[in-house]
Amino acid sequence: MMGVPPSQRLCASYEVACPLEDHMPGLRFSQSTDLAIHGLWALARLETGRFILLSDIASHQHVSESYLSKVFQRLTRAGLTRAMRGKRGGYTLARPPVDITVGDVVRAMDPEPPMYQCMAQERCCEAVGNCLLLRVFAEAEQHMYAVLDRVTLADLLHDVLGDEERMGWIHLNVLMAAGGDTPAAP
Repeated sequence: MMGVPPSQRLCASYEVACPLEDHMPGLRFSQSTDLAIHGLWALARLETGRFILLSDIASHQHVSESYLSKVFQRLTRAGLTRAMRGKRGGYTLARPPVDITVGDVVRAMDPEPPMYQCMAQERCCEAVGNCLLLRVFAEAEQHMYAVLDRVTLADLLHDVLGDEERMGWIHLNVLMAAGGDTPAAP
């Protein structure tokens, strides 16, 4: 894909233009965070109490099931998902979509340390106790989480469902794999 303009790239195997670099924000989160958000998004589309197999989510996200399993273990430890073993098992949301924020997901997947870590001790910096740079980065991180905490999984669903289901490639396929035929309302 090197040398191909972003606006002409195709998203995975879905044969739709994917101008990602043209519209992506400057913040970078881990791949685990991205997979977690999209996995939760798929779970939120299920009817309340329905479970879906991790293999179904993994195949539609084009990621290994073992990697996604680690992601969902963290989500379960954070109280965002519930797991059930057995024939009718899989994963489901532990809370309603309106009670899960993007901030919750980022904290579960990319926990401490803070985004900026100063090397003041290694450099014997004398400004540590009153450093403007440390205060600026700490305040920026607080503002970032304030924004992320305002957006819920329900908000994401509403946004997507209200605009011709841009994420339909994963959600409808995952729903069909789970035995559902129509998405749950947000």
